[in-house]
Amino acid sequence: MYLDTYLAIALWVFAIFGFICFVVLVLRDISMALGNKKGSFNVVITAQNQEDVIEGIVRGFMFKTAVDGNEDSLINIVLVDVGSCDDTPKVMESLSKQYPCIKFLKPGELCGYLNRLIHDS
Repeated sequence: MYLDTYLAIALWVFAIFGFICFVVLVLRDISMALGNKKGSFNVVITAQNQEDVIEGIVRGFMFKTAVDGNEDSLINIVLVDVGSCDDTPKVMESLSKQYPCIKFLKPGELCGYLNRLIHDS
């Protein structure tokens, strides 16, 4: 009955995860081409009402970088909730407490955080 909806949700989750991995690999390759031995990157993920999938995406992304042997190059994953009505912020905050490389921010804090990253580098 709802098979089409569930299939579409699953395909979107895989598509989003694949796109994030693609961007990270491109950034790593650009960094290596510019002369850095090992690439380093920060990832910003925004979500709204995604409590069911955000944990899987973040953990899958972390697993993917660890499998590739790039765990040292992953500096931060920044999670930003953009006005969810469900428990997405709680899931994001829980992930940030479990992993030191994950930061949970509110939308108003993102600009200041990014400025600090740019100026401290």
